[in-house]
Amino acid sequence: MEKQHLLEVKDLHTSFNVPSGEVKSVNGISFTLDKGEVLGIVGESGSGKSVTAYSIMQILDKPGRVIGGSIKFKGQELLNIPRKQLQKIRGEKISIIFQDSMSSLNPVWSIGNQLREVVEIHDHTALVESKRNIYNEKLDVYNRELKIRENDIEELKNQLKTHKKGSESYLKIEAKLDEINKQLAPYLEDVKKAKWSLDNYATDRALEMLRLVGINEPEKRLKQYPFEFSGGMLQRIMIAMALICEPEIIIADEPTTALDVTIQAQILELLLSIQKKMGMGIIIITHDLGVVAQICDKVNVMYAGRIVEKGTVEDIFYNPKHEYTKGLINSIPKMGKRVDRLEPIKGNPVDVFCLPSGCSFAPRCNKCMKMCLKKYPNFLKVDEHHETACFAYLQEMYDSKIINQEEFDKYIEGCKEGNRAFKKISRLDVENALEKLEQARLDLKNADKTHLNQEELDILKYHLTDAKENYNRAKKDLAYAKYNAKNGRGEKYSIDKNDVRKKIKHHVVEIKTNGVNMAKEEFEAYLNGLVISTTPLNPNVNQDSLKKIDADIFNVKNKIKNSKSATRIEKVNLLVELDNLNSLKQNMRDDLRWNKYLSRKIEHTKSRLRKIYEKGGISNGK
Repeated sequence: MEKQHLLEVKDLHTSFNVPSGEVKSVNGISFTLDKGEVLGIVGESGSGKSVTAYSIMQILDKPGRVIGGSIKFKGQELLNIPRKQLQKIRGEKISIIFQDSMSSLNPVWSIGNQLREVVEIHDHTALVESKRNIYNEKLDVYNRELKIRENDIEELKNQLKTHKKGSESYLKIEAKLDEINKQLAPYLEDVKKAKWSLDNYATDRALEMLRLVGINEPEKRLKQYPFEFSGGMLQRIMIAMALICEPEIIIADEPTTALDVTIQAQILELLLSIQKKMGMGIIIITHDLGVVAQICDKVNVMYAGRIVEKGTVEDIFYNPKHEYTKGLINSIPKMGKRVDRLEPIKGNPVDVFCLPSGCSFAPRCNKCMKMCLKKYPNFLKVDEHHETACFAYLQEMYDSKIINQEEFDKYIEGCKEGNRAFKKISRLDVENALEKLEQARLDLKNADKTHLNQEELDILKYHLTDAKENYNRAKKDLAYAKYNAKNGRGEKYSIDKNDVRKKIKHHVVEIKTNGVNMAKEEFEAYLNGLVISTTPLNPNVNQDSLKKIDADIFNVKNKIKNSKSATRIEKVNLLVELDNLNSLKQNMRDDLRWNKYLSRKIEHTKSRLRKIYEKGGISNGK
């Protein structure tokens, strides 16, 4: 039987809608977490680490949303369930420590209010039940002791009625009654304390957590505000807030950011000690490999929204196989070895709006091969717990004869092309959203409500509401993308023209300054190599290609007219094709317009530069 993991993430995709389309910040990642494990997720800023954490917690800000995959907690699917059901797990079973404690805490609420709010919102029934049991136990003990002395108390009270108040005999009886009450006082005090603890269980729990994370004078600290604490103390309070409901998973999103080294060590030591006491799983997100080496059991290395290598700490640090992982490790200075300059990874992080069609790391990789530019590598097994997605390692395996030519070719064939993190929105996205909406309506209509419990019915209603929101959002995004494309062309044209003016001015200054020292041949070579624009365009566009596009548009329009018997999806596909052809035609017209503008400008610039050159006193014979 397959082992059930504490947390299981499969093929997770998270997107952010921007005016021109959809950016896939997390692009199909999978990993697991077991009880008592510490999993590290490392990578450069912008690689998708924090978005992964927020996707698991489902606290993404709009326009971010999880668009595919699976997130299971102890076998229960967390995606596409109503907020009420999610609230029973999020915060109580899975909790998060944010990286910036000062901005995560409310500055106008006391620490006590914020800690108590967590307990009260999540209604920690197990804690309340334990407090109630203690109170009932104390009350039972008090009632038992009271019953033992009940007859004596009743008799003494009756005797008091038969004696004169203030007399010697009255005072003796009163003293005996006081003695019995003194015997019962400790039991009554225990009942009062248990009652206070039950009534103020949230405060009691907050005090307990502050003591656990090592904050002194917790009673005083509950009344203070965030600005009265240091960064390290605030981070401890964030940890206390995350632990207050005794979760089974803690997600720590760069918990040591902006803290000095001493405080970092204290926070990490505190996390580890609490983890061992409570036996929970931890996901720690960081770009500090020192933190990973100190506390993690397993490591996932992320780049451009994907996991590129995964394994144990020993695997990643002592036997890295992906070129990006090697670059990260090589950038750390080694003890006992003098280093004049650190060794950074060359190049800049990849632009998610324009990813290569192959491996995302290819533009920065020293071992980049032709196949790296065409396809994205699948995972290769290094050993039992170690996997990497790298063609360089594949080539290394082939050269070392670990795999043969047939296995090599089979692996390459299984890899896919089209590593695109950016996707333009089209009518097809609206159609897909409409299909899901219709399916959600059908599921709710056909559901056998007599055999469904309330929770299952809530899930179906939630799916319908979510499908409606997605459909409305897709229509709005498409309209906004069309508006943006139309208005963006004019704005881009103005920006490009301004760049041309700047480059022409640069050439004028160059000739005015250095033209006097140029020979005729050198000046002519300068004019022949003159560049006044770096805007990418298609130089092969002409009137004939425009006519061909017009003919294609005419054919598609005829197909649309004659598509009365076609299915709805076929009609939508024809409309999408028409939109693409119209967009291509507009781009070609823009290219023609830009080519004409550049031709005029470059001739005018050459003429102007020749006049400047001739005025420099250099004759044509020189």
